[in-house]
Amino acid sequence: MDYEFPTEFDIVIVGTGIIESIISAAASRVGKRVLHVDEKEYYGGHWASFSLEAVMELKKSKENPVANVGNLDLYVFGNQVYDLKNVDYKFHVIPKEKIQVEKQEDSENQEQVTESKDKGENKEVIEKEKPDTDVWDKEALLKLSRRFNIDLTPKLQYARGHFVELLISSNIARYSEYRSVSRILTWFNKKLDFLPCSRSDVFANNKVSVVEKRMLMKVLTALNTLDKLNEYENKTFKQYLADQKLTPNLIHYLLYGISMSSDETPCNVGVVNVKRFLDSLGRFGHTPFLYSMYGSGEIPQAFCRLSAVFGGVFALGQSIQGFTVSNNKFKSITVRSQNIQAEHLVMSMEKVPKQFLKSNNQQYISRCVLITDKSILDSEKEHLTLAFYPPENGKPFVKIIELGCLTGTCPKPLYVVHLLAKQGTTPQEDFSSVIDSLFDQNEETNMENERKPLILWSMYFSLPDTNNADLTEGLPDNVFVCPGPDTDLDYDYSVKKAEEMFRQIYPDLDFLPRAPDPEEIVIGEEEENQETAEGDTSP
Repeated sequence: MDYEFPTEFDIVIVGTGIIESIISAAASRVGKRVLHVDEKEYYGGHWASFSLEAVMELKKSKENPVANVGNLDLYVFGNQVYDLKNVDYKFHVIPKEKIQVEKQEDSENQEQVTESKDKGENKEVIEKEKPDTDVWDKEALLKLSRRFNIDLTPKLQYARGHFVELLISSNIARYSEYRSVSRILTWFNKKLDFLPCSRSDVFANNKVSVVEKRMLMKVLTALNTLDKLNEYENKTFKQYLADQKLTPNLIHYLLYGISMSSDETPCNVGVVNVKRFLDSLGRFGHTPFLYSMYGSGEIPQAFCRLSAVFGGVFALGQSIQGFTVSNNKFKSITVRSQNIQAEHLVMSMEKVPKQFLKSNNQQYISRCVLITDKSILDSEKEHLTLAFYPPENGKPFVKIIELGCLTGTCPKPLYVVHLLAKQGTTPQEDFSSVIDSLFDQNEETNMENERKPLILWSMYFSLPDTNNADLTEGLPDNVFVCPGPDTDLDYDYSVKKAEEMFRQIYPDLDFLPRAPDPEEIVIGEEEENQETAEGDTSP
């Protein structure tokens, strides 16, 4: 690549994660000269989405240490502390009995499609018909690799959360598309149950008695008007719910469902979680949550697009050597052989030079991604599902996000299922109860409408968890480090961190003011003509 960058910028950003991308958009939007670079060929870093083949390549990829840079004063980017760990994927063998059933069904489906095509009717049925394959084996899945968008860090957004409000106020919403989560499930009494999300849900639930319904509505109303409970400041949310004389199933709905809490969650944190859930109900759909079409990896790109519109310079796949420091201040960055100066440097956690890392016990997020042949809970229509699996037998609290073809993340009739939890031991061990309860692995199946989903492909890995952690020391005054993924369901913490960093760098400037629509922008000759017309007082 022969292109030469300008030699001076106001701010250089290394890494394209969500926080880095928000800062990039915010700085570019207020007129700052932004250089945004990454050695990877794709946007998003640990927040990216991948095709099926591409996500499996992560097992091979390693941070490439720079050797022989020829400058002893250069701090080399990158460390292996914050890489993905324990990456392991597998294609699962489908039982012969199942293959025979699928062959017969596919033959019938193909006849229906051919007939529809001949008649020129029912275009929607044709477009949504499942791919032409006899068996969901390795070859069939890899053939459809590019129709999968698999998130490293899947996120849902509260409909009235800080992130959605930022999308709207900054006008970045036009760069992305969202679908509403259509149902929320919870594992209770050894089966999946619907979580009541509204007053109508509560009173339509035939598993809750009339007395329980009144108790639940009373508690929800009370919690939604509270700021905090001082008398429970040192107690858990579970203890508060028990003191309200709630039945076990109501405690389950409130603790593990609506507040997404564990047994150890402090009371006031649980109260805040309940309020966030209730505040977002009814804005865009039946549940409080939205999901980004085509994967969560689209979101960092949306902010990068806005940055580029206002002049940000982007370059992926770059050889980023390191940076220099003078008088405890960042001075310049070396990209390829070019030396570029800037007033500020922002980088992702995995780019931090080893010299600046604190030695401590790193925490991780357990992750599992599954491709399955059907939904975890059958329905007449496709659902975008959020499910909760409470902690049991020493295992962590697990959040489950199931995505169908209508999200643009997989082909019909398959599903992509994401499992997330704070890592206890290993991802395989942390999710073993969930896998055993909800899915089949190479087992002979029962009747079609009763069997569990078959796992066609699985991938386990560990993501570094840097939420609220002070993991660096000795950084120059004008260098800022962006945390990586966390176990939160949404991006609100990331928005908070991005705004805090931006205000440290530019305390007197607005954080992501509204971007004008294209039709509102007047440039060049049109602008001059407009000014002339406004100054013309002749009749």
